[in-house]
Amino acid sequence: MQFPVLETERLILRQLTPDDSKDLFEYFSQDDVMEYYDLETFKTLEDAHNIIQHFNNEFEKGKGFRWALELKSANKVIGTCGYHNWYSEHFKAEVGYELNPLFWRQSYMKEALLPILTFGFESMRLHRVDAFIDPANISSEKLLTSINFKEEGTLRDFFFEKGKFVDAKIFGLINQ
Repeated sequence: MQFPVLETERLILRQLTPDDSKDLFEYFSQDDVMEYYDLETFKTLEDAHNIIQHFNNEFEKGKGFRWALELKSANKVIGTCGYHNWYSEHFKAEVGYELNPLFWRQSYMKEALLPILTFGFESMRLHRVDAFIDPANISSEKLLTSINFKEEGTLRDFFFEKGKFVDAKIFGLINQ
C-alpha cells in the first residue's frame, strides 16, 4: 500500500522521510513540547531519525499512519499527526499529534486532523477514534472538543511515562 498524501489549504500531509529529521528535532528537543509526550526530550538528531523510522515501520506493519505536516509556504515540517494502535478487526484506532510551538494557536492541527479523520472513517473503515491526553493538557482538550470528540472519563494511573504513573483523559469520536 502506498502512503496516502492529503492536502489542505496550508498543509501537505505526507509520509515522513529521513530528510525531515532536522525539522522534527527542532521541536522534539523542546521541553514544553515533550511535557505531555510519552518520550524524553530529544537530545540528538538521531532521536528524530529514530522516531521517523518508528512511524514508518508502524505503517509498513499495517499498525498505523503518521503524516508529516508540511507547511506549503515554507517546505518545512511543523508537526506530525496520525493513527496508532489500529485494530482493523475492531474498526478503531488512536490518534496522536504534536506541533512545533512556533505554530501553536493558529489552527494548524485542526486543519490537519479533519482530513485525517475523514481518511480514517472512509479509507481505514474506522468506526471509532480514541484520543488519550494528560488531564492538564487543556489545549489538546479544546482541540478535540472543537472537532466533536466527547470526553468519556479519566483513567487513573493509566500510563507509565518518564518514571511515573500518569492519568489519561479519554476522548472518543464515533463515525455516524
